[in-house]
This record gives sequence, C-alpha cells and structure tokens, in this order.
Amino acid sequence: MGNRPLPFDPAAVRRVLGSPEGQQILQLLNQDGGQALKKAADALRAGDAETARQVLSPIMESEAAAGLIDKLNQPR
Repeated sequence: MGNRPLPFDPAAVRRVLGSPEGQQILQLLNQDGGQALKKAADALRAGDAETARQVLSPIMESEAAAGLIDKLNQPR
C-alpha cells in the first residue's frame, strides 16, 4: 500500500474493535482460522481493496454480522 492513506480512520477502527460487537465480528472473521482475514489484509497491503471486499463480503453480509453492524451504527 506504500504511503497511501488507509481507506478508514484508525481511531474509528480501534473504537469499533474495542467494542463487544467488534470483538464478535472478529470472531466471525476468524472462523476459518483467520485465512479470509489474512487474505483480505494482504490484498489491502497490496492496494487491492476490491479483492479484500470480495473476500470478506460473504462473512460481513451474514445475518450475524449484519446484526452486529446495525448495533455498531446505533448512536451511543
């Protein structure tokens, strides 16, 4: 990815991942031993956000992940 900025705010990522919902999303992403997450991270490092999205999409569009994302998007 070089010196290009990340497509997200690192502070927001820390906030989300530190939440109970974020921790549950991480568990979903690691169900396959973390292979999908590793592949997506590798793609992002290479500057290929589309491949990362394609790899994570089936997981993140699951009913469980969708419910967690809805909770994260609610005002606190």
